[in-house]
Amino acid sequence: MTSPDRRSRLRSATDHAHRRLDAIVNYAGFFDDCRSYAAYLDATLEAREPLERALTESGATTFFEMWPDRLIAPALRADIADVRGADPRSAPDAAGPLMSAAQTIGSLYVLEGSALGGRQLALRAYALGMGPAFGARHFARQTAIPKSWSAFLRVLEALPLDAGAENECIAAALAAFASFERAYAAVAMPPLRALRSPPPTSPRPPPALSRPSPAS
Repeated sequence: MTSPDRRSRLRSATDHAHRRLDAIVNYAGFFDDCRSYAAYLDATLEAREPLERALTESGATTFFEMWPDRLIAPALRADIADVRGADPRSAPDAAGPLMSAAQTIGSLYVLEGSALGGRQLALRAYALGMGPAFGARHFARQTAIPKSWSAFLRVLEALPLDAGAENECIAAALAAFASFERAYAAVAMPPLRALRSPPPTSPRPPPALSRPSPAS
């Protein structure tokens, strides 16, 4: 079954998860300073690297031939080394279970869609002194092929999926969003911005009234 409206259904089904994720990123203040940006890089790598490995081992290139050029985990590792001055943790030894075609497309929908917002996030990283050769390599790679999103959408619409497989596709997209939400929330709660801000001073209590209350 080829459905020209599959993108709309995916977007509608994942809209709440997408909004929640954006809210966490904005609330945490990941792009307020270099320390917070390093936390953002760590969390992004934690969520993205297992997905990239699983997609590669599941044959994502079979459906989306651009996939090898869309991998950004190695660039994320280089960015972390730039910002922290030390190599990040070791990569996991193995990916998760192999994905079906529907799960592959649902996961790719989230990762490829993130490149659209990546252009705005890259500008915020550049304002911190990062760039394509230092600290923001993954953004440069992620946004290097503007036509990748339209190419992916053609795959999304053309892949034959029945109703059950399409539900599986949606479930995989929601699971991908949840992976990023868990990773970002783990370093954003309590919010990084709140940790950097001085506690508000308590206002002085108003002076006591001199006249008696009606009960006196």
